Amino acid sequence: MEILNNLFSGEKPKEKYDNVKDEYLQEVQEAVDIVNNGVEKGSFSGMTERLDKLPSVNISRDKYVFEYNCPVVHTWSVVVGILFIALCLYYIAIYIGTIVYSDIFRMSALMGIFVSAIVIAINCIVIAEKFCEIHFNKRYNTYVKDLKFKNIETIDDLAVYSKVEPEKVIKDLNKAVKMKLIPQGHFGKDNLMFIVSDEVYEKYKDKQAVYDRYYRKQVEERLRMKERTKEMQAIMDQGQGYIDKIHESNDIIKDKIISQKLHRMENVVSMIFHEVDVNPQNADKLGMFMNYYLPTTEKLLEAYIEIDEKQIKGKSLEKTKKDIEGAIDKIIDSFEGLLDKFYHEKEMDIATDISAMEILMKQDGLSE
Repeated sequence: MEILNNLFSGEKPKEKYDNVKDEYLQEVQEAVDIVNNGVEKGSFSGMTERLDKLPSVNISRDKYVFEYNCPVVHTWSVVVGILFIALCLYYIAIYIGTIVYSDIFRMSALMGIFVSAIVIAINCIVIAEKFCEIHFNKRYNTYVKDLKFKNIETIDDLAVYSKVEPEKVIKDLNKAVKMKLIPQGHFGKDNLMFIVSDEVYEKYKDKQAVYDRYYRKQVEERLRMKERTKEMQAIMDQGQGYIDKIHESNDIIKDKIISQKLHRMENVVSMIFHEVDVNPQNADKLGMFMNYYLPTTEKLLEAYIEIDEKQIKGKSLEKTKKDIEGAIDKIIDSFEGLLDKFYHEKEMDIATDISAMEILMKQDGLSE
């Protein structure tokens, strides 16, 4: 955030930023080296301790920008609603039998059918609403996976990532802002972009015309570059291969805790390749990530699966599994830190482009 604020205010923190970026790149390199050496030598005992000595790069930004909506309440509401409907249908069957075989209680039975039908209708409406909420929560969680690393995101890019129509994305984000799930969320002009914090929105308002023109130009450029080149397709295919490997490992490993970790890892790796997909000029930054970091992660998962499949209980094996779990945690944190710095670099480039565009607009008399 500090880097971005300096950029918006006109300062030039490139040298400072490069130092920060190098620090995080170095930490990821050290983390992967530790894991790689541990896997190759089959020595996991000291791996966790060495990783713990590295500075933490865990991302905490989402704690003050986003809130999480619990879907459990909606799920239980659906279950209760279905039970009520089943109970009403049971009584309707009884009431119908009463009408057929009893003249005395016919009116009471008809009234019971009428009331039961109203209860069923109300519960159907409630269940439909809760299903909509459940699907909204699922889409919202997907949006957060993309937005948690960014300050500004175009609606088109968010739609591509979430595989949701742009109109639906806009509607969902409006709902999320009203529900205080994204309490600092704002839309740019014509719903072209979404801004996740009040601080950045104030900077946007100061130079709104320049930002709107820049992001509109970005969207138009994306439309012209919609078709992937062969080289880009090869990168995406290779990336998908690693994502599939993580997913397959998750399917094999039955431990719930490690499964959650791998789900988190899969999301981070997917985000990295998504960003390269929408910004192909960043493909040349994936060299170490694809040729070193991901293969090492794959080795780590294979080692865990091999140990897990032995199904031999013992303190030594359990400690080894715990060491690998700790290593996976550190690798994921490093990847998230690297992804966050990756976006900061992107924001610095954006700020530079916007400053240049602002100068051109002033020269053309299009800006104050």
